[in-house]
Amino acid sequence: MVGGGSFSWSPKESRSRALLLAPVLCVWGTQRIMENRRRRRSGAAAERLLTAVAFLACSSQMPVVDGNSWWSLGLTPIQRPEMFIIGAQPLCSQLSGLSQGQRKLCQLYQDHMTYIGDGAKTGIKECQYQFRQRRWNCSTVDNASVFGRVMQIGSRETAFTYAISAAGVVNAISRACREGELSTCGCSRAARPRDLPRDWLWGGCGDNVHYGYRFAREFVDAREREKNYPRGSTEHSRMLMNLHNNEAGRQAVYNLANVACKCHGVSGSCSLKTCWLQLADFRRVGEFLKEKYSSAAAMRIGRKGKLELEDKRFNTPTPEDLVYIDPSPDYCLRNETTGSMGTQGRYCNKTSEGMDGCELMCCGRGYDQFKTYKHERCHCKFHWCCYVKCKRCTSLVDQFVCK
Repeated sequence: MVGGGSFSWSPKESRSRALLLAPVLCVWGTQRIMENRRRRRSGAAAERLLTAVAFLACSSQMPVVDGNSWWSLGLTPIQRPEMFIIGAQPLCSQLSGLSQGQRKLCQLYQDHMTYIGDGAKTGIKECQYQFRQRRWNCSTVDNASVFGRVMQIGSRETAFTYAISAAGVVNAISRACREGELSTCGCSRAARPRDLPRDWLWGGCGDNVHYGYRFAREFVDAREREKNYPRGSTEHSRMLMNLHNNEAGRQAVYNLANVACKCHGVSGSCSLKTCWLQLADFRRVGEFLKEKYSSAAAMRIGRKGKLELEDKRFNTPTPEDLVYIDPSPDYCLRNETTGSMGTQGRYCNKTSEGMDGCELMCCGRGYDQFKTYKHERCHCKFHWCCYVKCKRCTSLVDQFVCK
C-alpha cells in the first residue's frame, strides 16, 4: 500500500524486477557483512539474515544453464598441462563449468583440454559469423554461461549452438592428433577409399577424424548422459534434444572430411599422387549446419519417452538434422528473463530486404542515420619482386542503427 493505493506485479514482472535488483542486493549484502564483521556491530542473528540475503541475490546471478557451461573453456585460456604441478587434479580443479563426468575425462586426458577449449572457441566464433546479420547474433554474455539465459529455451538457435560447439571439438581434437600434440592418438588410420585410383598412394598424415569424433562424443555428451530426469518430462525432452544436436554437429565434421592429394614427379608431372584424409574448412561446416538450422524439425516428447515430430507430414529427422522443442523468441526487445539482448543499437542495411535490413532487424521501430568515415586499402600495385603496395583511402559513408 503506497499513498492510499495498492499495486501488484505479475509473476513474470516480479521475476524480471528481481533479476534487475539481484546485482544491487548482492553487492549491498556482501558489503554489509564485511562492514559488520569489521566493526562487530551486529549480532549473530542479524549476520545470518544478511548472509541469507547476499547468498540468494548472488546465487540468482550465477549461470542457470548448466548444459552449455563447458563452452566457457572457449573464453578462458587454458594453460598447457606442463605449466601445472605434476598430476591431473591441479589442472582439472581450476577449470570451471565441467560436469562430474567431464572432470573425470579431464583427469584421464589432461593434454586434450587445451584443444577442447580451442574447439569451443572455434564453434563460438563460427556461430557469431553465421548469425552476424540476424536479430540473434550469438552474442556472448559472460565467461560462465557464455550465451546466457537464452540457452534455456530449446529453440532453433540453441540447436545450432550445441551442434556447432560439438563440431568445433571434433575439428580441434582431430587436427591435434595429426600434429602429434596428443599422447593417445596420431595420424588418421582411415581405410583406403575404394574409388581411389590404384596407382595413387594412400598414406601421408591425415586428420584423425575418427578419434576426434569418438572423443567429442564421450566428452560433450557426458554432461547430458549423467542427468537422471523422469522419462517423458520436459527436462528429459531437452536432454534428448541436446544429444541429438550434439550428434548432428559431429556428423557434419565427420561426413564433410574429404580426400586430399599431393602430386609427385619430375618437374611437377604428377606421375604419382599421395592422398590422405583431411578435414573440411570449418566455414563449410558452419554453412552446412546453418542450412540444417533453417530446416530444423519441431519435436515433442512422445508417450514412449522419445522425441517425435510435432507435424507427422514431415520426414523424420536424420542424425544429421537439427531438432528443437520450443518456438524462438523474436529477439526484438531486451528481455532479462529469456536472455534476449534485443536489437537496439544494432547496425542494419537500409537497402536490404533480408534479415539484415533495417525493417526486419529493427522490428519496425525505425532507425537512426549518421555519417562516418570508412578507411580501406585501395590502388594496390604489385612490385617486382615481391610485395604489394597499397594506398589508404578514406570515404564518408552512411550508417544506420536501430532505435
